[in-house]
Amino acid sequence: MEHKLSDRKKKVLRAVVDEYISSPIPVSSSEIQEKYFNDISSATIRVELSALEEMGYLVQPHTSAGRVPSSIAYKFYVENFIGKKPLKKKEIKTIDNFFDKKFTEIEDIVKTSAKVISEITNYTSVIVINNINNVLVKEIKIVGLEPNSALVIIITDSGIIKDNVISLKKFTNPSFIRDANVLINKIFAGYTVGELKTRSQMIEIELSDFRELLDCVIEILKNYSNKSAKNVYVEGGNKMLNYPGATLEQAKSALNVLEDKLLLGNLLDDKTDNIEFSFRIGKDETCGIDRCAIMTAKYTINGKEVGQAGVIGPERMDYGKVMGVLSYLSKSINSIAACKLIDKGEEASVIGEEDDEEK
Repeated sequence: MEHKLSDRKKKVLRAVVDEYISSPIPVSSSEIQEKYFNDISSATIRVELSALEEMGYLVQPHTSAGRVPSSIAYKFYVENFIGKKPLKKKEIKTIDNFFDKKFTEIEDIVKTSAKVISEITNYTSVIVINNINNVLVKEIKIVGLEPNSALVIIITDSGIIKDNVISLKKFTNPSFIRDANVLINKIFAGYTVGELKTRSQMIEIELSDFRELLDCVIEILKNYSNKSAKNVYVEGGNKMLNYPGATLEQAKSALNVLEDKLLLGNLLDDKTDNIEFSFRIGKDETCGIDRCAIMTAKYTINGKEVGQAGVIGPERMDYGKVMGVLSYLSKSINSIAACKLIDKGEEASVIGEEDDEEK
């Protein structure tokens, strides 16, 4: 049952949560009164704390101790009081240093992002790449390398690029590569990854000159489309063991969830639209991990949602900081993917043109 809190109860509750996030020690009425309410007596604060406890927002571990927030309190706290904190210059520099390189695939960016999030927040990070079967293939580039090998680059509408070096028995001269690019894009460009299997099975044309290359491309596309499950990347899983107050049972529950990639993907999956952040707090919402919270943000590339980035940590995590990091990263992934991955496609074109001139 949801209780309507008076303004003073809200302020008292926020003060308790702020204090407990700052230091995991039960919060007393005298501490709250001294730091936050100089104009209210400690006895009045005790009455408010007692009322909040009866409502389920606070818990008193021992009769002689102060109080700690419940899962309900943290939910109320996040929904009503917390906004994202701006990143510090040092944190922005750390992120810039991580991404100061070229990337060949979106997975590389995602793995790097997971490391950045975990390092800056000091919590476990999880990043999910959505099912790619609905991704549209914009272009397939064939670049001649050695006389009997070629580079196949798949460029999609979400900026995801896959590349594979293939070996061919047939000599790959410049005219062969040019004709192959025209043919393969005529067959495959404009279709989703999920449609590629069916599309490849429908090809009945006699293409003796390009059959070997075509078969290689079809095999790459089949392997690509077979990745129907979400790809889940976890970084800093051992940090779940280091939180103050964490019990062995909590640590075991957390590690069990981290090992179940399908479960993790579902936990981070957020079906709501137009919401920057979503969160799960408490045992009932985190698949049995007691005193745990999961904060999630979607990330997009070229306007298309391609996954979710999340943080798993204690209920007393620094929510504002986590929001700030996730927000910055989710926006950065888009711009990073656009410039780093598309550059690779352009670079391949230049290489192909240079090879043509040399030959």
